[in-house]
Amino acid sequence: KRKETYLSRDFRETAALRFPAQAKELNTAFDMRLNALLAENVDASKEKQYHLKRQILPGIAAYETLQRVMPKEEALQIVHGYVERLARTSHKQLAALLHIPGLYRLVPGVFVKSTRSIFGPAAGFAPKELQTGNGVWRVDMMKCPYHDTCTEYGCPELCRCFCDSDDISYTGLHPKLIWERSMTLGVEMTAVILHEGPIQPNAKVACWYGEKEGHMKVDDGISGAVWV
Repeated sequence: KRKETYLSRDFRETAALRFPAQAKELNTAFDMRLNALLAENVDASKEKQYHLKRQILPGIAAYETLQRVMPKEEALQIVHGYVERLARTSHKQLAALLHIPGLYRLVPGVFVKSTRSIFGPAAGFAPKELQTGNGVWRVDMMKCPYHDTCTEYGCPELCRCFCDSDDISYTGLHPKLIWERSMTLGVEMTAVILHEGPIQPNAKVACWYGEKEGHMKVDDGISGAVWV
C-alpha cells in the first residue's frame, strides 16, 4: 500500500469534515488522479521522485479534486493551508533546535550540502551557486521541478504554495540568521540567501533575473558582501 503523505491525509480530513456525504467519492477521485499522475511520472529519477511523491503530485491531485466541490481560488487556499501548516511545524522545530548555543553557525553550510544532494540537477533543479562559505549560502535557482511540473499540469499557481513554505520555514529562525529571497520561479523569478550577521542598510547587491544581471539596493546582513 502506498504511504500516505501529509497532503493526502489533510485532503481526506477536509473531505470528511466539510463534505461527509461526498467524502468517499472525493477520496476515490483523489486516489485515481494521484495514481494516474504517479504512472505518468514513473520514469523520473529517484531524486526527483522524492519531490514528486512527497509533495508535488499529491498537491496537484488534491487541488484538482477539491475543485469538484469548491471554486478554484478556494481550493488553492485549502492546499496552501496544508503546506503552510507543515511549514509552521517545521519552523517551530528548527527554531527550538537553534536555541543550542552556536548551532546557528552551521545552518548555511547545511543548506549548501542539502541543495547539492536533494535540490540538485538529478532532482530536476538547476542551482547556480553565487556564494557558499563564510557563513553565507547564496544561490539562484534557474530550474525547479515544482514550478515545471505544476506548469506542465496546467496549475502554475499551485507552485506558490511550495515557495511560500520555504519562507515560512526559514524566516526568523534565529536572530543571527537571515533568510531572504527576491521572489521565485513560481512568482516570476528566483534567488535566495541564508546568512549570518547584523543588518547593514542600503547595501549594494547583485540581483539575477534568469540570466540577466541587474542591481538594486536592499538591506544586507554582511558588511561588504553582495547577495541576491
